[in-house]
Amino acid sequence: MSRVLYTKERWENVLDINKRLMQQYLRNCKADKKGERTIREYGYDLRFFFCWNLLSNDNMSVLDFKKKHFNEFKFFMVEERGASNARINRLLCAIRTMMSYAEDDDDEYEEYFRNPAARIKGLEKNPVRDVAFLSQTQIDLLRSYLLEHKMFQHLCLLDILYDSAARINEVLQVSNVETAKAGYLKVVCKGGRNEFILLHDRAKESLQLHLSVKREDESFWQSKYGPAEKTSTLRGWVGDLYMILKQLDPKTPYFTPHSFRHSVIENMLNGSHYLCEKIGRPFTIEEVALIAHHKSTDMTKSYAKPKDNEIIFGMFGIKID
Repeated sequence: MSRVLYTKERWENVLDINKRLMQQYLRNCKADKKGERTIREYGYDLRFFFCWNLLSNDNMSVLDFKKKHFNEFKFFMVEERGASNARINRLLCAIRTMMSYAEDDDDEYEEYFRNPAARIKGLEKNPVRDVAFLSQTQIDLLRSYLLEHKMFQHLCLLDILYDSAARINEVLQVSNVETAKAGYLKVVCKGGRNEFILLHDRAKESLQLHLSVKREDESFWQSKYGPAEKTSTLRGWVGDLYMILKQLDPKTPYFTPHSFRHSVIENMLNGSHYLCEKIGRPFTIEEVALIAHHKSTDMTKSYAKPKDNEIIFGMFGIKID
């Protein structure tokens, strides 16, 4: 089965009763005042699930699902997709609650009185993966490769992440090219706050390169399937960056979009970020907290590498390899 499950064409062929159940459930979520982002992600997850059902179960009604059908989807996500436990649990949660909605709706779904999805157990949370930090040298190596191979959209993504310490959902919001050229973007940050993220020399350069090859009818972030509307598209491109850098530097740790946020904070504090040369010194913890839009410097410190061992070893003149 193709890695790409959801397409507009497949969604058009999804059984109407399944579509209607999803729409009613999402409308109910809105009435219950669930967050817009949560509702949007539930919609993405359920469309993904229904497209799987279209291909795997001949588009059967989910109201006819037995426990084995939900377990087959769970098995598919574990074995064929290799999805994380958190991703699988989020999908199962959306499915369970949608089917619980159908079970509770005596008017529309009077004959649906037993919800087998409720008995599908989630997976244990994965152990927290070690935080990956990328050095300025690794960033430079990756950037040179992207420039050489004219991968300007990937380059633009890399530079915006490393210039701004922005979260991936904030980077997805890039659309106003004029303010980007001026060096800033106004985005909705975590918690619904409107904030500015700053773009510097490298991001401005890659922005111009990206725009020079982008067609006028394309969106700023454009995948081969159309405008990038979900963070998963940008996460996929960061996956490309990882594979490239791993080839260039085999010691590269596995990294995600959030790894750039950690790397920017660490490199600005230790003085290795390329912007430190521009200002002639490392950034202070207070300055980095403002750049990262943290409410406290304690939060900023938690994003940097732990320094306890360095301090203790340094007291006794022991060098850490």
